[in-house]
Amino acid sequence: MKRRGTQPDLDTYNFLLRSMAGNTRSVDAWAIFEDMKIYGVKPDVKTFNALIEAHQHRNSAYLWPIIRAMEEMGVEPNAATYGLIISYFASAKNIENALRYLYVMKSKGIEPELRTLQLVVEIAADSGNARLALDLVNAFESDSVRRLESDVWVNCLTASASCLWANASDFTQKDGVVQCWEYIVQELNLSPGEGICMGVLHTAARHGLPDIATDVLRVLNLTGVPLQERHFAPLIEAFCRAGQVKEAFMTIDIVQETTPPLPSTLLPILEHVKKNTDTFDSTWALMDEIHEERPLQVSSLNIIIGAAVALGDLQRAVGAYKSFPDYNVKADRDTFHLLLEGAVAACHQPLGARILQDMKEAGIALESRTYELMIELAIAQDSYEEAFEYLEEMKGAGFKPPATTYKSLVKKCASNGDPRYTIALEEMEEMGFETDPEFLRKAKDVFSKESTGMMFIEEAENTTVAR
Repeated sequence: MKRRGTQPDLDTYNFLLRSMAGNTRSVDAWAIFEDMKIYGVKPDVKTFNALIEAHQHRNSAYLWPIIRAMEEMGVEPNAATYGLIISYFASAKNIENALRYLYVMKSKGIEPELRTLQLVVEIAADSGNARLALDLVNAFESDSVRRLESDVWVNCLTASASCLWANASDFTQKDGVVQCWEYIVQELNLSPGEGICMGVLHTAARHGLPDIATDVLRVLNLTGVPLQERHFAPLIEAFCRAGQVKEAFMTIDIVQETTPPLPSTLLPILEHVKKNTDTFDSTWALMDEIHEERPLQVSSLNIIIGAAVALGDLQRAVGAYKSFPDYNVKADRDTFHLLLEGAVAACHQPLGARILQDMKEAGIALESRTYELMIELAIAQDSYEEAFEYLEEMKGAGFKPPATTYKSLVKKCASNGDPRYTIALEEMEEMGFETDPEFLRKAKDVFSKESTGMMFIEEAENTTVAR
C-alpha cells in the first residue's frame, strides 16, 4: 500500500493490530501503533484494545505505557478495554489492580461483562479472600438482572469453607458457607463434590451448625458417597457445639454399627461432658433416656467414664463401670484402660489390680498400653517391685516398652537410691532409645544424693544397735 502511495486508514491499522493481538506479537503490534502516529492516523478504542491484548503475556511495564497513551490521546476506555485490563491483572494474580479497575469501571457507569467479574471473583477466591469474593457476587447480583455462572458460587463456597467462614458474625444475615451452600444446593440444585462437602462439614463443626452438616450428609448420600466415620465426626462436633448432646450420642451409635469410633471422633462429647459435675450428671441422665429408645453402645458409656476420670471423680467412674450390665453393654479394652488411667491418677493400686483382673476375666488380651499403665501405677507406690514384674511380663508378651516407661523407672530408682537405675538405663539403650545426656546427669546426681542419705541412715541404725 505504501509503495503504491495508498494511505492506510484506521480500519486497516486496526485489522493489522487484531492480527498481531491474535498471535500475541507485542513487538510487531507496537511497531504498527508507532507507524499510525507517524502517518497521523488517530487511534480509537479498538486500536488500544488490540494493543493491550497483544501484550497480555508481557509484564505490567508494557501495559502502563498503553494506558498512559490512551489518556494522552483522549481515548475513553469501553467495557472491553476494562475487561482486558482486569483480565491482565487477574492472570498475574494482582488482585489489587484488578479491583482498582473494576471500581473505576463501575464509577463511570460501565457494567462489567460477566466473564470479567467472574474472573475477579475467581482470583479473589483462589487467593483466600472469601469475603471479598462473595461481596463482589452479592453486589453484582443485587444490581443486575444477570446471574453469574454456578462455578462462581462453587468457588465462593470452596474459599469460605477453606477459611471456616460460616456466617455473618451477628447472624443477622446469611453469609459465607451458609449462604453459598443453600444457594448452590437449593437454588441451583447442584451437588458439590466430596472434597467441598468435607470443607463445609468442618466449617459446620467449628461453628455448631448441625443443620448444615446434616444436609451435607444428605447430599453425599444422594451422590453415592459411602458415609464413613470421617463424615459423621464433624456432625458430632456440630451437635456438641450447638448443645444437642443427645443427638451427638445417637450419631455415635450410627458410627459404632460399622466400626469402633476413634478417640478424636468422641473428643467433642468428652470435652462437653467433663466441663463440670452438673454437666456430667445431666449427661448421665441422658443415658437412660437414650437407652429407652435404642440400645446403648459401649463408646457412649466410655465417654461417661472418661469424663469422670478427667474430673478426678473415681467414684463416679467406677459407678458408671458397674452400671454396664444394666444397659446390656460389655466393657471393652478402652473401658478398662480409662479406669486404669483413673487409678493411676489417684495412685489407687488396689483398684488397678481389680480392673486388671476384670480385664483378664473378660477375655480381653492385654496390650502395650495396659502394661504401661500398670507399670506407671506401681511406680507411684512406695514399694515398686511390681513395676519390674510388669516390665518383664510386657517384654515376654512381645511388646517393646516405650522410652517414657524406662525414664520413669530410672527416676524412681535414682530418687530412692536404688542402683537398678543403671540396669534400666542399659536396657533402654539396648532397645535403641537415645539417652539424653542431661537426663543421665540428673539421674546420677539424684542417685548420688539419695544413696548417700541411705548410707547415713544405715550407719545410724547400726550405731544404735551396737550401743
